[in-house]
Amino acid sequence: MNINYHRLFNLLVGHDYFKDGLDRFMQIDPTSETIRLLQNGKMLFKRLPHGVTVLYRAGDDGVSPFVELSGEQRFTFTLNCDRKADLLSLTQLDESASRKYAAGEILFFTNNPAASSSNPSNPERISHSLLDSLELKLFTYEFRINGNPSTVQFRVTDAAGNPVSVGKDANGLPFPPTLNLVINSTNQFSIQVDLRNKPNGRYTLTVLDEAGIVVLSEKAIYANDELARKNTLGIVELNYDTLSGNLYGNTEEYWLQFRRAATIWKYYVVNKRTNIDFNSDTLSINDSGTTTGTPYQSDQFSRAYASLQITADATGQAGNSIQLSYSGTGEFPAAVLSGKTLSGGETGVAATGTITIVNNAAAGYTITINGVSFTEGSDFNQGATAAATAGSLRSAINASGATTVSASLLKYDVQIDNHQAVVFQSTHGIPFYEIPKTNLQLRKTPGNQVLVANLPNPSPGGTTKQYSGSPESEVYLYL
Repeated sequence: MNINYHRLFNLLVGHDYFKDGLDRFMQIDPTSETIRLLQNGKMLFKRLPHGVTVLYRAGDDGVSPFVELSGEQRFTFTLNCDRKADLLSLTQLDESASRKYAAGEILFFTNNPAASSSNPSNPERISHSLLDSLELKLFTYEFRINGNPSTVQFRVTDAAGNPVSVGKDANGLPFPPTLNLVINSTNQFSIQVDLRNKPNGRYTLTVLDEAGIVVLSEKAIYANDELARKNTLGIVELNYDTLSGNLYGNTEEYWLQFRRAATIWKYYVVNKRTNIDFNSDTLSINDSGTTTGTPYQSDQFSRAYASLQITADATGQAGNSIQLSYSGTGEFPAAVLSGKTLSGGETGVAATGTITIVNNAAAGYTITINGVSFTEGSDFNQGATAAATAGSLRSAINASGATTVSASLLKYDVQIDNHQAVVFQSTHGIPFYEIPKTNLQLRKTPGNQVLVANLPNPSPGGTTKQYSGSPESEVYLYL
């Protein structure tokens, strides 16, 4: 007797960091609930080189199911990765420009039954959304609300937006869909959420003002006891419904798409052997590489920082001090100071300090020198580059007669291990790609001398820093 199997669906994973566009990171596993579904439907789960496939036992015609399930079914899988650090650094996991991925959040993929495809060359492509957390089906939700209102409304809705009850009262009756919560002595709200008689899946916890009009907070969760006890990176739900009627017959083709990350490339060029004289030599980074067949473009690099040396007008003990302070409203400061109060303290020696512009995107900040304030936008202006901004600040300082200091533009940006260094950064994010970016040159003028013909790329899987809202990858180059 022949036993026939027919493919129900193929689920492949793509990642455009790799030249062939196929993922190397993810492992897909069925949940225990889905394993039972596969068993009941006489189905097989098989791994493919870059994904999985599910087959069902078919009748003699090779298509009709041997055991026919209803058309309303959900197959749920977990996504995990042994090389999680590499995945996180090489992959753009943000849901959107306004919804950034944060550690502990869950990647969630789900299909649209109405958009299914049986064409292997044009599968249904599924991108991810973000869930705030995985939760047990019985948990306590504690939260704070800005302004500490005394009372708020709380409700839970399922994936379809239907309100659900989150427990029962002392008489065993379900709670109403909307509950009033009162703030406690620690300025928190707390409620036990009981979803044990509800299906596994997505839910949204919504907090509204006392009148039930203004949404104060929302949290997207996935409730599943099994998955909440595991270190789960992502969840995939493949849904079938009777309206589309796709459960049996043609093989559905699904594609989970991961996108490569892009970061600002920042090069710290350290003059370790003093081969460079920053007073007479000018360094630059030039991109002369080919872009054909790669995601790269011809990138521009500019100096990331610019430093001013501040020198006291007086020498010796009397008046030989510099008091520096910074104030601004942004999360990332525009400038760093060498110290709040500096003093030379030696006869004939003037106190010195430095002001380094490190975030040229910032505006409206104030730098105070010996009690005299200089505010960006009124006393000096933000330029197109950090050097232009520093030049404007230098002019403002030197034009003021009240500061008892003078300012000059340093030819280097920072000191690293007591060596002078200049810092370059790309003007746009450069994508990570399996094939390195080549012909990125470090040049010196005069003479247009190529010091380094192929600058090293940031290490794939290396540390990525967030500064001023942009991810940055650093490379230290010692000359």
